[in-house]
Amino acid sequence: MTLETSTIFPTAKHNRPAPPTKVHLHGLDCLSAPIQIHNHRFFRRPSASIVDVVAQLKASLAEALELYPPVAGTVQNNDKGDIYIAMDKEGVVGTPFLVDLKDTPFVKDSEDLSPRTESVLPPMASTLAVKITQFSCGTICVASSLNHQVADLRGFLDFLELWAQLSRGEPVDFTRIPDDWERTPGRFFSELIRQFEGVSLSAPPPFVLFDTPQLGPSAYLLAPSAVTNWKFTKSSLEQLKQDLSPPSGSGRWISSGDALSSLVSGAVTRAREDRKIARLEGRSSEESAVESIAMAADGRDRAPRGDMAGGRYLGNFNNLWGLIVSRADLLSPTAESAGRVALAIRTNLEIQLSSDSVAKRVAFFDKPEIKNPPGLVGWASDVVLTNWCRFDLKGPKLRFGWGEKPFMATSGGVTVYPPAYSLMTQDKETEDVYVLLTVEREGEDALVGDVLLNQYATPC
Repeated sequence: MTLETSTIFPTAKHNRPAPPTKVHLHGLDCLSAPIQIHNHRFFRRPSASIVDVVAQLKASLAEALELYPPVAGTVQNNDKGDIYIAMDKEGVVGTPFLVDLKDTPFVKDSEDLSPRTESVLPPMASTLAVKITQFSCGTICVASSLNHQVADLRGFLDFLELWAQLSRGEPVDFTRIPDDWERTPGRFFSELIRQFEGVSLSAPPPFVLFDTPQLGPSAYLLAPSAVTNWKFTKSSLEQLKQDLSPPSGSGRWISSGDALSSLVSGAVTRAREDRKIARLEGRSSEESAVESIAMAADGRDRAPRGDMAGGRYLGNFNNLWGLIVSRADLLSPTAESAGRVALAIRTNLEIQLSSDSVAKRVAFFDKPEIKNPPGLVGWASDVVLTNWCRFDLKGPKLRFGWGEKPFMATSGGVTVYPPAYSLMTQDKETEDVYVLLTVEREGEDALVGDVLLNQYATPC
C-alpha cells in the first residue's frame, strides 16, 4: 500500500552563494548513457513512528538539496549536443519521494524497492529519486537512485552522508562541500597538465578515438545477461591472495583486489569459451589471443595538492583504466595462471593511476578537438570491473538519527547489467566480500560451475 508520492524541492535557509544556472559535463561524465547508481540501506525497526521518520527524511533531504544544487537539477542538452546540468528554475523539477508500507516481513533486497528501475533515464528526469519502504516487521529500506552522469559513487556517497548528517541534526562541515560546481577536474592537476600543452595525445586504454561520433554502446554490452552473486569470506580472500601471490623474495606483490579481479575475469572468460559465446562488436577478436580488462578507479586521491578528495569534487572521476592480458592465462583454471594475470593488473594499476597518468588522461579529455562534436571518444573491453570495497556502505556516517546504522546495504538488487560485468562490495564488519558477476545468458551454467571460482567463493 503506497502511503504517498510527493516531490521534494531545495530549501533556502543557508544563504549560500548562488550556483551557476548550468554546468557543462566533463568527458568523464559522458562516457555512458544516463544510467543510475542505486543505493539501498536497511534499518531495524526504529522507536519513532513511520510518520515521524518520513517527515525527518523529507526535511533533511530538502536541506541537502539546497547544499548540493547539481543533485536538484536535471541533465539536459542543447542543439549543439552539449550536455549540462540545468540548475535554473526550469531545471529544478523536484525530487520524487515515494513511501510504501508492506504487509509482508522483510526477507531480502529486491528490485521493486528502488524508486525507479528503468535502465536509462529519460530526458528531463530528476537527478535523484527516493523511496522509503517499511515492512510489517518494522524494517525500513531507504532506497535512492542517482543519474550517473551527475556523479560517481564517491560523489553520491558524499551527498548521502550529508543528508544523513542533517537528519541527525549535526552542524554542517562546509569544507566538505564543493565550493565550485564546475566540471573542470584539470584545475586540481594544473601543474602536471602543463607538460601536455601542445602535445599530441593518443587515447589512453581502454578508450578509443573515433573518426565519426558514436551514438551508442558496443554491441556486446547490449546482449542479455545472467546475474550471479558470490560471497568471499575474509579467510577465503586471504587464501586467494596467498595462492596467487608471486614467490616470497621476488620483490613483487599483489593486493587482495588484484587476486579477486583476476579470478572473476578468468571465470567469465572460461564460461564464454565453454559455451562458444559470439564475439560481438566491442570485444577482442578470436585471432588476437588476448582479452581486455577495464576497471573504474577513483582518482581524487591522486591530485598533487591533496585538494580534490574529502568531498570537494562532485562529478565522475572514476578513471577507467585498462590492460591487455593473455587469453591462455585467463582460460587456464590454475592459481599459477591467475597469478600472472593478478600481477599484470597490479603493474598496470600502479602505472595508469599515477598522478602523471591521471593528469594525462584529463588533458586528453580536455582537448577541444575531441569535445565537439560529442561522441568521438568511447571505450571497449571484454570484462568490466567495478570495485566498491573501499566504501563503507553501511557505516555510521549513513545513520539518520532515528535508529542504529544500517544493518545491510546493497547496490540496489537491480538486474539490468551488461555481460562480463563485476561489482564488488565489502562488509567492513566481517571483511567478507560480495561479488555480483554477470555473463551472457547462455554461459550462466558454465560460470556457476567454474572450478576455480568455486574453490574460493560460494553462491549467495
